[in-house]
Amino acid sequence: MTAPKHRSRSRRKVFVKTASRVLTRYRKRKPSKPKCPECGKTLLGIPNVRATKLKQTSKSKKVPSRKFANLCSKCSRKKLIERARNVKW
Repeated sequence: MTAPKHRSRSRRKVFVKTASRVLTRYRKRKPSKPKCPECGKTLLGIPNVRATKLKQTSKSKKVPSRKFANLCSKCSRKKLIERARNVKW
């Protein structure tokens, strides 16, 4: 039997078939996907995992290796153009 603290609605039910019966296991839900702070689109190249799992992954797998990695490609392109216009020669 699963412990009562694990049987909350914040966890998702996973049904596991064994040879003799079907077990109900309660797993933690996945977090929401990371979004661009400017336009709200989901960011590609960033894994959709909990913070504890993200700590275990290497730095190259956490974030894209380009400038403004926290923005989507369109917003980062706009930001680069904006920065290039503001450069004083």
